[in-house]
Amino acid sequence: MPLGTPSYLIYLAVFAVAAAGCLAGAWWAYRRVSLPGVRLGLTSLLLASGLWALCHVGVLLSPGLGLKVAFYEAGLTVGFGTVFAWLWLCSAYSGRALHRRPSVRWAALILFVAVTLTKLTNRWHGLYFSAELSTVPFWHLEVDHHVIYWLTSGLSYALAVVGFFMLSEPLRRAQVGGGKLAGLFALTALPLGANAVGQATPYLVDLSHEPVGVAAFALGALALKGSPSSGSRKESCLEEASRAGREERPSLVLSAGGRIRNYNRAAAELIPALRGGTPQEGTPQEEEIAGRHLEEALPRLARALEKEKMNGEITVNGANGEGSGEEGSGQEALSEDALNGKMLDEGMPDEETLEVAGAGGEARCYRPVESQAGPGAGRLVVLQDVTERVLRRRERASRLEAISDSMPGLAFEFRAGPGGERSVEFIGEEAESFLGLSSSPEGFYERFAERVPEGHREAFLQSVESAVEGRSPWRHEFPFERPGGERIWLLGSAELEEDEGSAETGALFRGLLLDITRRREAERRREKVISRVTDGIIEVGPEWRVTLVNDQAEAAYGMTEEEMLGRNVWELFSEMEGTEFEKVYREAMRFREPAEIEGYYSGMGEWFDVQVYPNEDGGLSFCFRVITDRKKRERSLRKRREKIEALYEASGSLLQATSRQEVSARIHGVLEDVFGYPFCHTGFLEGETIVPRQTEAAPGLAMPKPEPCPKSGDTVAARALRAGEAVVAEQTRHLENPISYGDLRAAAGVPIGNHGAIVIGRAEEGRFDQTDLHLLEVLGAYAALVVGRVDREERLRSAKNEAEEASRMKTAFLANMSHEIRTPLTSILGFADMIGEEVEGASRSEIDLPALREFAGLIEHSGERLMETLTGVLNLSRLEAGEMDLSPEPACLSEQARQLARELRPQAEEKGLELQVEAGAAPVRVWADEGGLQIVIRNLLSNAIKYTEEGGVTVRTYREDRDQEDGHPQEDSWAVLEVEDTGIGMDPDLAEGLFEPFRQASEGFGREYEGTGLGLAVTCRATERMEGSIEVDTEKGEGTCFTVWLPQASGSQESTSPADEDIIPADEDIFPAD
Repeated sequence: MPLGTPSYLIYLAVFAVAAAGCLAGAWWAYRRVSLPGVRLGLTSLLLASGLWALCHVGVLLSPGLGLKVAFYEAGLTVGFGTVFAWLWLCSAYSGRALHRRPSVRWAALILFVAVTLTKLTNRWHGLYFSAELSTVPFWHLEVDHHVIYWLTSGLSYALAVVGFFMLSEPLRRAQVGGGKLAGLFALTALPLGANAVGQATPYLVDLSHEPVGVAAFALGALALKGSPSSGSRKESCLEEASRAGREERPSLVLSAGGRIRNYNRAAAELIPALRGGTPQEGTPQEEEIAGRHLEEALPRLARALEKEKMNGEITVNGANGEGSGEEGSGQEALSEDALNGKMLDEGMPDEETLEVAGAGGEARCYRPVESQAGPGAGRLVVLQDVTERVLRRRERASRLEAISDSMPGLAFEFRAGPGGERSVEFIGEEAESFLGLSSSPEGFYERFAERVPEGHREAFLQSVESAVEGRSPWRHEFPFERPGGERIWLLGSAELEEDEGSAETGALFRGLLLDITRRREAERRREKVISRVTDGIIEVGPEWRVTLVNDQAEAAYGMTEEEMLGRNVWELFSEMEGTEFEKVYREAMRFREPAEIEGYYSGMGEWFDVQVYPNEDGGLSFCFRVITDRKKRERSLRKRREKIEALYEASGSLLQATSRQEVSARIHGVLEDVFGYPFCHTGFLEGETIVPRQTEAAPGLAMPKPEPCPKSGDTVAARALRAGEAVVAEQTRHLENPISYGDLRAAAGVPIGNHGAIVIGRAEEGRFDQTDLHLLEVLGAYAALVVGRVDREERLRSAKNEAEEASRMKTAFLANMSHEIRTPLTSILGFADMIGEEVEGASRSEIDLPALREFAGLIEHSGERLMETLTGVLNLSRLEAGEMDLSPEPACLSEQARQLARELRPQAEEKGLELQVEAGAAPVRVWADEGGLQIVIRNLLSNAIKYTEEGGVTVRTYREDRDQEDGHPQEDSWAVLEVEDTGIGMDPDLAEGLFEPFRQASEGFGREYEGTGLGLAVTCRATERMEGSIEVDTEKGEGTCFTVWLPQASGSQESTSPADEDIIPADEDIFPAD
C-alpha cells in the first residue's frame, strides 16, 4: 500500500470521514426525526452513502486487483440504491405520496435488480466497465467505464434531479430556514464536479465522490438545529421546514411550549405580524417572530386556538391520512376532508374564528386546527378558511329569527341538561290559548309530553332524544290532546343554539310549535282521493326521500308503504341513475317545473308513463302508470303495419310473375322478407294431386323432402285447399298421415285459391299469429289471381299455338292437295287427250298401240297416285274422327311385312335400292287389325323408299319382352316392326313433328319430294288405335329407323334375337309354317 503517498492518505481520510459522518447522521436521523416517512428516507440515504464510502475505503486498502474490483462492484450496487433512498426522502419531505404507491415501488425494485444483475455479471460480459491497476497518482484501481455504466449514471442523475424538483416546493414555502436548507441539500450535488474532474483529468481518482456530498449534508443537518430561544430541542430546522413548507394552507409550527418555530408563506401573506415587510431569512424581523410565544406575537390567534381547546375539539390523527403525507404512527397535519368534517356545521361560535382582511379588503374568517407529530414533538397549527360557512350560518340565524316573527305559532326554548335533564326554559304567552296549558316553564315539558297520545308519545320522545344526542335540528309532527279532549296536530321544529351550550349547562334548542291540523286533514282527504285513482302516486321531499305512496304504487313496485317511506328514491330505484328518468326528475326538482316522461325502466322490466309535478313541500309528486301492455300493443301494431307495407310492396313484384315457378319463387321471397318463419313450402294442384313446387328450411332444421300428396289427404296443404281458408296444425304429430315432418312441430296452411297452397312452420308447438295468417291469406289471394292469370295466358298461348298450327296445317294441306291432286289429274287429262288425238280419224292399222299402252300406264299411275292421296286424307279423317273400324285379331307380322315388301320392290329397284326383310324362322304373331297393320307397314316402306337415294331399306320383325317386373310375361310381350333406311334422315330435334299431319322434310310448292305428308300421321294414329306405339331414330345424312311396338298375339312363340336371324330377300317366297 502506498502509505507514504500524501494524495493516497488524503483520499483514504476523506472517504473514511465521509463514511463516519454518514453513519453518524443515520443514527441521528433515526433517533431525532419524528416524521416517519422523512425518518426512513433520510436514514436509508445516510446509511447507504456510508456503506458506499466504506466500499471506496475497501478499494483503496485492498492489495490485489480482484479484491479492489469486488469492492468497486459492491460500491456501484450500494451507490445505485442511494438514488431510490434519495427519491423516498424527497417525496416524504415534500408531502407527496409517490413513495407509498405500490406500482412505483415495484418499478424501482425491478430497475434496481436489473441494474444490479448487470453489474454483478460484468466479469462475463464486460459491458459495464473494465479495470486495471494504475500507479498515477498512486497505486490505485483505474476503471474504464463502458456504455451501460454511462446509461445507468445518466438515469441516476435524472432521478436525482426529479428529487430536487420535489424539494423545491416546501423549501420555497417555508419562511424560516428555507434558504439554509436549500444550500444544505445542494451539498449533495457538489461531488458531481469532482466526478467530472476525475473522469477528464489525472488530478483526481476516477471514483464516485457522492458519499462525500451526502456526508457534508449529514454534518450540516446535525449542525443546523432549531433556535434555542424557540424551544427547539428535539426537532431540527430540517424537520420544521418540512412541516411548514409542505402545507399549502396557512400554517405555523409551534413548539411544545407554544413558541413559534416556523411558518409558511401563506401564513405570512395572511397575518400582517408575520408579513412585516416581507422579511428575508436571517433578518431581524424573522428572528423577532421565530422563537416568541404565540400569545405575545399573535394574541388573537392564540385566543382562538385556546377556545378551540376549551370546546373539546377533537385532535385528528393523520398517521395514515393522505393529507399527512407520511406513514407509520404519530399525529400529523389535518387533511382538508378532516378539517371540513369538524367545521361550522356543528355550530362553531364566532369567537372561535379569526377574522382578518383578505387581499381585496373583504373580511375572511379562519379557524385554527392543531395537530401533533408525536410524543414531545412540535405542534402544527393550520388555519382553515371557513368564511363561506360562517356567512351561511349567520344568514341562517337571521332567517330563523325572521321566520319566528312572521309565522303564527308558539315559540319555546328547550334545554337538554347533563344527566338526562330535560326542561322548557321559555314558552310563549300563547301557550294557554294554543295548547290549553299554563305558560309557566316549570314542569311544562312533562305536562306537554303527557298530552301527546300514548300511541305517538314514544315516537315524540325518541325524536327529541335523537336531536339532543346528535346535536342536530329537531323536526317532528305529532298529535296533541287539549285538556278539553280536542285533538290537534302540531309541527315542532327547533335549532340547536351552540352559543348557549356548554358541558355544564347542556344544549339549548330554540323553536316553534305550529298548528297543522287543517293541513293534516287536507292531506288525509287527499290520501283518500289518491287511494281511489288508478294511477300510482309517489311523493318525495326536497332530499329525495319518499313521503307518500298510494296502493297502486305499492302494487306496481311490489313493496309496502312502510318499506318505501323515508328512504331515498335513488336507493329504492338505483337502476334509474344515469337514465333519462334521472335527468327529467332532477331538472323538475331544480327548475320547479312540471315534466312528463315515457320510458323503459330496466329495474322492473316495465314501461312507465310518468307525470312529474312540484309540490308545496319543496319536493315532487309522481303520477305514473305502467304502460307495458300498451307498448306491446303498439309494437305489435307497428310490426303489423310494417308487414302490411312490406306485403303490399312485394305484391307488385308478385303480380308481374309470368309462370307458376316464378309465382312460387316470389311467394318465398315475401315469406322470407316479411314473416321470417323457419319453414316455407308451396305446392300446386295438378289434377287431384298437390305437387311440391318449392321448399325452404332454416339452416340446422331437419326437414325431409316433401312428396306429392292427394288433395283428399290429411296434410296441412290438402286441408287448407279443401277448406278455402287458413288451417293451423298446432301439433304436427296429431296429423293422421304417414308423412315425416322432421323438426317441424307446428304448421299452418293457406290456400292459393283452387290452384295450390302455402305452408309455413316452426320448430315449436303452438298457435300462429292471427295477423300473420290473415296477411298470408291476402298473399294467397294475390297469388291465386296471378296463377289464374298465368293459366289463362298459358291457355291463350296454347290456343294461339294451336290456331297457328291449324293455319299452318291448312296452308300445307292446300299446298299439298293442290299439288298431289292437280299433278295426277293433269297427267290423266293430258294423256287421255293424247290418246284421243292418236285414235281420232285413224284406222286401226294406223294406231300406235305401244304408245297407247304407255299412255294408259301413265294414266293408271297418276290415278293410283291420286287414289293414294285421297285414301290418306280419308284414313286420317276417319282415324281422328274414330270412324275407322280396326278390329284386332291374330295376324302374322312377318308375313305382312314380306308381302308388302314384294309389292313395293319394283319401286325400290327402280331407284336402285336394295329392299330386305329380316325375319326369323318362327312367325311373329301380332294382335292387330290386318288392314291397319298393312297401312302401317306400307306407309313406312313407301316413306323409306321415297327418301332414300342410295343404299337400301331393311324391314325387321321380332318379339321383345319390354317389362316383366309384374310377373306376367305374356302381357308384357310385344311384336316389333323395324323399318330402317339409309336415306337423307333429318335433325333429331325436329323428329317429334314427323307424326303431325302434312309434315315433310320439305314443304310447299317448291318441295323436293312428292307426297301429302299424311303417311306418318296416319301410321301413328293407326298404331295408337291398335294399342301400340311408334318411335323414330334419325340422324341428318345418316338415315332413319322407325320402330313399331304392337301387342303380341296370345300363344305365340318367342323368336330368336334379330342378330341371329337369317337375312331373306324380299323376292323369295319363304313363309314359316304356323
